Amino acid sequence: MRKIMSVVAMVLLAVTARAQTQVATVTSSAAFTLRGAGITPGQGIPMWPVLAGDNITAGNAMAIVTYPDGSVITLTPGSEGRIDLVNGQPSFQLLSDTAHYSVKSKNAVALFVLNHMVDVTSLSGTLTIGRNRKVGGAAWTGGQIAAAAILGGVAAAGLGVAVAKATGGGPAVSPSR
Repeated sequence: MRKIMSVVAMVLLAVTARAQTQVATVTSSAAFTLRGAGITPGQGIPMWPVLAGDNITAGNAMAIVTYPDGSVITLTPGSEGRIDLVNGQPSFQLLSDTAHYSVKSKNAVALFVLNHMVDVTSLSGTLTIGRNRKVGGAAWTGGQIAAAAILGGVAAAGLGVAVAKATGGGPAVSPSR
């Protein structure tokens, strides 16, 4: 009975996926929500298909949405976004918190924040929604993104050295009485 139900579920999923258009893929290192269903990474599926009209909510880690042309939207932990097609063009709408974008061209992905279209002046930047649901945030330049990546790499290297020193042994310590 369990095998039959699994086969039926796979057939229904295939029929549903074929009826809708895949717009992008999503991946994350932590559980996230896609189409209202909880997704747990690490079960043999590195990327999940995102269909037109799908909502994605990042869990405790970033959720990375990749479009076929290589454009990327990164949802920060706890953020929510909606992927869709607008007149045949892929779109991303930020519904809560923050997302970073890196698009291949200014027309690659239509960007929206709370139903307001964003005028893309740079190929990379940040979309934010404040606590009182106000649209805001400044766009990051390529130099700022590069600097953040370098700073993150330096911090990670420093953490590795600190961990190595902390776990590298040393003279035995006996409790004093």
